[in-house]
Amino acid sequence: MCEQAIGKVRRYLLLQFRKAYVAQQEKNRQGECNQCGNCCELLFKCPFLIKNDTGDTLCSIYENRPKQCAAFPIDTQCLSEVDFDCTYTFGTEPSILQIDNVKSET
Repeated sequence: MCEQAIGKVRRYLLLQFRKAYVAQQEKNRQGECNQCGNCCELLFKCPFLIKNDTGDTLCSIYENRPKQCAAFPIDTQCLSEVDFDCTYTFGTEPSILQIDNVKSET
């Protein structure tokens, strides 16, 4: 629970004081929200999160949601807070470093 509280404070501070970082991360963010609601239940359940009869989640204030909600996830640290259950990713897949064959001199 402590990690979730730290994450909420971290996101707030990033949005207030590291706006360039958040903007760059938004450009690097790929994917779209799968509406799992995991980010809406970090530390406490958001009062605006509703579930329908089939168990699907919906934000009742989606068009007017706070900046912290719209920006989630800011980076992979945010994804770790929801156990990477989010469908967003950042950047491209890492490339494999090619190493040329080197002849040893013996």
